[in-house]
Amino acid sequence: MNFVLTLDYELFGDGSGNVFRHMIEPTNRVLQICDKYGIKTTLFLEVVEYLKLKQEWDRGNTMGYQNNPVEAIEKQLQDAAVNGHDIQLHIHPQWVDARYENEEWKVDLSNWRLGSFRETGGYTIERLLEEGKRTIENIICPVLPDYECIALRAGGYNIMPSDIVYKAMKKTGLKLDSSVFPGGYEEGELSNYDYRFVSDKLDYWWANPEDMTQMSGNHREILEVPIFAMKDRRWRKVFNYHRLKSMFLSTKPATSSLSKSKTGKMSYGEKIKFLWEKESFTWDFFLYGSGLHHRFFNYIDNKLSKERNYVVLIAHPKSPFNEKAFKSLIKRVNKRNGSFKTMARCYAEMNPQNNH
Repeated sequence: MNFVLTLDYELFGDGSGNVFRHMIEPTNRVLQICDKYGIKTTLFLEVVEYLKLKQEWDRGNTMGYQNNPVEAIEKQLQDAAVNGHDIQLHIHPQWVDARYENEEWKVDLSNWRLGSFRETGGYTIERLLEEGKRTIENIICPVLPDYECIALRAGGYNIMPSDIVYKAMKKTGLKLDSSVFPGGYEEGELSNYDYRFVSDKLDYWWANPEDMTQMSGNHREILEVPIFAMKDRRWRKVFNYHRLKSMFLSTKPATSSLSKSKTGKMSYGEKIKFLWEKESFTWDFFLYGSGLHHRFFNYIDNKLSKERNYVVLIAHPKSPFNEKAFKSLIKRVNKRNGSFKTMARCYAEMNPQNNH
């Protein structure tokens, strides 16, 4: 089985965080471990955030940094690409109208979802994707002249509604999306998607132009390669040691299904019942330790091994990094004679007629 390790390379969704502490330093540790074991990853660069940082730095605003954060990002991505890692496109639309005021970023949380992005500042979804793809290629092509950005991940998994995104991907030359995770469901003020009907038995599918969560009968233009998700009781998600550590150490924990909008008005008993119920959630290989790795591989071995050849995992450098668990994951995959591949490599295998 092939495992695709993907990193959403970004600050926090509300604009907080430090480029060096939450992106550069933890990603360096990950890449060092990957180099030690000879494996490759895919980094999804949050491009709009990067462009905003660059704009401010070029204006002479250091944003409190002693060293150039834009130069550090570019160098890290270039070095990673030269070493065989993959750099792809990640977009959180709330950054489009972001402003740096009073020593912090102000982002537009009302424009959180890519699928329902409201045109602003002259940006459409198509222009966002086109500029994002071009920006990544401008960063990487000086060291790898033939490099092409082919894959997209929508911020917060918000690819729905996806018909306009599909058309924009087709026009801009993006060939693959990895935003959907089987069983995922969120209906809140920020995220809003429904992937409860998506099968966990599929490695990928050719997306329907009207709804990328559905298979197309005739179109073979955009691949949807889902992120691995596993249904488990909510309390395991919340009360995992490393997730609790993340909640205490991170200035802004990731938005989750256990938001106050869902639990704020519940009684104590209702909250206990809610935590005991099952929910599908992505497998963040930075947060989950060896005990949950055991559950993960049991699920893979018993339910997916006969149907699946590819498993896409996700992590965030801004989360506290469980180095021991990450190494354990690598060793368990190697013990099973599994392999690690980049998203671009998987696309080449899934679509052998293409030259990538």
